Parts: sequence; structure tokens; C-alpha cells
Amino acid sequence: WASENHIFYKRINSERFLFVAKIEDIEKMKKGNFEFLTRVRNIAEKNDLALTISMGISYGEESLETIGEVAQNNLDIALVRGGDQVVLKKADEEAKPQFFGGNTDGTPKRTRVRSRAMSTTLKKIFADNKKVFIMGHRYPDMDALGAAFGVAYMAMMSERECYIILNPKEITADIERVLEELKKYPDLERIVISGEEAVTLSNEESVLVMVDYHKPSMSISQKVYDVFDKIAVIDHHRRGDEFPDKPLLTYIESTASSASELVAELIQYRSTRKTQIPKFITTSLLAGIYVDTKNFSVRTTGRTFDIAGYLKNQGADTSLVQYMLSTDLDSYLMISELVSKSKHYKEDIVIAVADDKRVYDSVTVAKAADTLLSINGIHAAFVITRQPSKLIGISARSTGKINVQVLMEALGGGGHFTNAATQIKDKSLDEVKKMLIQELNKLERE
Repeated sequence: WASENHIFYKRINSERFLFVAKIEDIEKMKKGNFEFLTRVRNIAEKNDLALTISMGISYGEESLETIGEVAQNNLDIALVRGGDQVVLKKADEEAKPQFFGGNTDGTPKRTRVRSRAMSTTLKKIFADNKKVFIMGHRYPDMDALGAAFGVAYMAMMSERECYIILNPKEITADIERVLEELKKYPDLERIVISGEEAVTLSNEESVLVMVDYHKPSMSISQKVYDVFDKIAVIDHHRRGDEFPDKPLLTYIESTASSASELVAELIQYRSTRKTQIPKFITTSLLAGIYVDTKNFSVRTTGRTFDIAGYLKNQGADTSLVQYMLSTDLDSYLMISELVSKSKHYKEDIVIAVADDKRVYDSVTVAKAADTLLSINGIHAAFVITRQPSKLIGISARSTGKINVQVLMEALGGGGHFTNAATQIKDKSLDEVKKMLIQELNKLERE
């Protein structure tokens, strides 16, 4: 491959290479969508090896030092996104990265040593700050809320003042049930505050922890995000281009089942035999894992079961989990209505477009997409609906045959290899459907 493309390369260690090429040769690789990725993957599959190649490439008129740093950062992004891809970006602050490949789901690379190191680092960050603010994404699901309460508990272990930020106007039915249950725990209920309160309470000795997301534009409150200079990120989604500038901690594991799994593991490394985690927190963390694994049926590893067992031993209530995640009759009927509107794009791919006059919450839409994917012979499902704040949303699901994260990323969203979503402004349902079909056609051609 190097000879074909006139590349000079050197092996740095057993699994890393450095190469130098002319820009015109990089352009040729780009036109061919870096087919070398496919070549390596096919050889690995024939030999039953969990092996892929990832590249970070940069170019431009900057110094070699700057170009090298951008290339290294591009490689880090490729690996965090699950590997088997190329990230290409000009060494210019205004330039946007281009992504190629990413056609296999990532293999777990998280080690206990790394998790323990992250737990220690987070403990030090809390020790250096007096106040800890925790924020999930807009319209938080149970994973975001469970992870937020888990981080709050770690802040309490460090004897720090902590707060969880929620927008009362952006709460779904299942989160309402959780907040109703929270009233039984006054000490935990008082730490839930609005974005306006967070801006007032924050100071120079405060840190913001972003859980279950890493794109600043997805923050519950943009004002809150803008106030903080010190930020930590704990997420399990594949990293995109948009990212906080110089965070104190970046803990992104795209192969983890959920943010709740990551946070529960961090708690495990800090707990002792005498540690007794509040029942509400262990139950919320377990509910977060249930939601993102679809009851342990997708994105589940041995580590997921280990953490679930730990939470159960710490007092997590599975009957309460079922109550938190239950669907009321109205929601069930809405899900059924969305499923009934689905049509085949191809034999194994379906697209459902909702009624233009009706607004749906993200949880209902996600459940409808999951239902469509559970139908025999369907390998990918997309549900397009009108959502609050005059947005059009797409919820995408896949069995792994296609990478829905790449599709949703092309439309301004993101997520996982098999589970992703996006929200689009100033477009109609039909326009968004055409945009989706255009990206599906493009993916098929590639």
C-alpha cells in the first residue's frame, strides 16, 4: 500500500507507524475512500483476528510540529470513535475534520488500570475545586440522569458541594417518574437545580462535569457551559468534531454500554467495604445501564454484567428500575402509531415519518425505532418526527449491518455504531426524509 501511494513510512513500535506523503497522493487516497481500511479488515476477518487499522492525517503550510500535533490528535479521535477509520484534517483552526471508514463496531479496549487511573484523576479534580456541577444532554434520558447522580455521589465522597443541572421544561415522562421518586430523598432532591441557579452559584473554584455527551451544543444550558473554564467529560458516544477546548479530564469509551456503567465503575474503585451508596443512586445507575443496553441485549460486555452485579449488591432495586422505565398507555399508543407509518427504503431498511402536526419526545421516538429494529429481517430503522423547539429529529437504529453513527453525523448528529440520532432546524419532515435518503444512497455507493 505504501509503495502504491509513494509513501515513506517507519515503524515506531509493534502497532504504530509514521508516514510522510505528498498532498497529491493523499488526495488520491481520499478519492478512493482509503480502501486500504477494507483490505486490512478483510484479511483480518479471514484469519479470525480482531484487527483494524486507524489513521490520523494532517497537512498544510504550518510548521511540521503543528502538523504533527494535529495528525496525532486526529489519530486519537479515530481510536476514540472505535477505530477502523481515517481522520483527515488540515492543520488550520478553522478546518473541519473528514472521516472515512468506521464500518466495524469497536472492540473493548478499556482496561481496569485505565479506569482506576480515571477514578484517581477525577478525585484529584474534585479535591482542587470546592463546587462540582454536573450536566447531561438536552432532554436527558435515564442514562444521563443516572450517571449525573453517580458523579454527584463521588463529589459527596470528596466532601464537595455538588449540583445536578436540569431544565424543568425539557423533561420526559420517565424522568418525571424518577423525579417523583426522588422526593423520598430530600438530601438528593435539593442538589437538582436549574441552569439559572447554576450560573449564580458557580465561581472560580467550580468544575463542570459533562456526562453522557461531549458536544457543547447539546448542553442542557449553553449559558452554564460558557461560564466554566474547568470541564471534565465522561461519555460513551463516539467522539465527533465538536468538543470542549482543553478539558481537565476526557474519559470517552465508545465500547462501554453506557455512561452509567463508566461512572459506576469509577465509584467501585473509590468505595470501601464500609461504603454504602444510597439506594436511589444505585438504582438510577442500573436503570441507566438497562436503558442503553435494551435490557442487556445490545452493547453488553462482561464488564457490564460485573458492574450490574456490583450495583445489585449495593442495594439497587430492580422492581424500581422497571417502574422508572415503564411505558404508560398513551406513550405505547404513540409508539404503535409511529411503527404503523413505517415504509421500506430497501428490503431490510425501514423509515417511519410521523404526522406533521404532532410533537414527540425523544424517548418515545427511540422506543419506536427499537421496536422496528426488533422485527425479523429489518437491519436498520429510522424514525423521523417533529420534536419540541421546532426541531425535526431522527432516531436511528441498526443491527450492525450499517454504521448509523456516520449517517447521523453527516446530518449534524452522532451516537454509536448501532444507535444514533440527530436534530435538524428549519426543515420540514419531507425535506429531512430526502436528506436521509440522500445519505443512505451515498453510503450504499461508497
